[in-house]
Amino acid sequence: MFLKKLIKAKKDRAKHSLSIIIPITLLNSGILIIFLLISSYLIYSTACFLVARLPTVQEEKQMIFNDQLALFLFILLPSTILTGIVLHYWVTKKMFKPFHELIEHTQALKEGRFPPEIRARSYREINQLTHTFNDLTERLKYNEKSRDQMLTNMAHDLRTPLSNINGYLEAMKDGVIKGDKDIFSSLHKESDRLIHMINQLQEMSKWNEITSHTLLEKYNLEIQSVLHESLSLFELTLKNKKISLLTEIDPCTVSINKEGIQQALTNLMQNAIQYYEGTSPISVKGEKCGGYYQISITNPGLPLTEKDQVSLFERFYRVDTARNQKTGGTGLGLAIVKEIVVTQHKGEVFIESTNNHHTFFLHLPLNH
Repeated sequence: MFLKKLIKAKKDRAKHSLSIIIPITLLNSGILIIFLLISSYLIYSTACFLVARLPTVQEEKQMIFNDQLALFLFILLPSTILTGIVLHYWVTKKMFKPFHELIEHTQALKEGRFPPEIRARSYREINQLTHTFNDLTERLKYNEKSRDQMLTNMAHDLRTPLSNINGYLEAMKDGVIKGDKDIFSSLHKESDRLIHMINQLQEMSKWNEITSHTLLEKYNLEIQSVLHESLSLFELTLKNKKISLLTEIDPCTVSINKEGIQQALTNLMQNAIQYYEGTSPISVKGEKCGGYYQISITNPGLPLTEKDQVSLFERFYRVDTARNQKTGGTGLGLAIVKEIVVTQHKGEVFIESTNNHHTFFLHLPLNH
């Protein structure tokens, strides 16, 4: 209750506070008045002095000229000042109009509404500000959409295995079925899906926390041994699935965080095995290309659209819901790869797809 009153009081103070246009207008108007007074005095003095120096001008005519000039300046000066103040206020108000729009649009964002794009102005600084705000609005809109999609995906992914487990347990409780090796194996498979999903969420949270607060410690390491060490963990899985693995990794010293790069490679290998379709081997290459070290993993799979290729590294993005029900994908593995390589190593990640063969590329900058 106290917090609501405090927020309301702040809003009321902001609403009734003085507009910045008024002090700016008063300040510039004061400067204008001082300038005009000094200028008028100099004009009057100079004109009177020059007229007095003319040999044909009599003293009486000099007095008349002085009086008329003084009257003229007395009438002209206030009207000029008033006109200047009005024009200055109008121009300043017009210049500040984009800021009022920004305030209104920011208030709309605060209330959870997404305002339309602000039209760019002719002033460079205001253009930069409006472009930045428009980009922010689009990003927030995208994040909101992604969050909604994430919640939908998570609800679906959790509901399926939990429903299966609950259905089996309820049937066994009612005596409809009896527990046997196949049922327990099925229950174990569903629990594994849940554990894998939770592990991926924890992994994503871990790398997000590192990204937000700290930078990974990096060391100059021989990349060839790091990659071979990670690939050795998949020998049994590849053998059981009868998938061949071809490696062609050139030696090179790269400044990396070993745990991060091994996590990225593990996720890419899991992805390659999980979505493997065909008979061609999985290929892993590593080579120095100019100012970076390139790691590529190629596997045969189902076709990918251009939209899929662009969005694969986004969180919770899955190519096909039906396909992921079969493979158990969470849509987090490649997003973790992006966090590690792009955010922490200042590198690049992207995919190229040709004839149902998909190649994932990691570019790690080299220290010279």
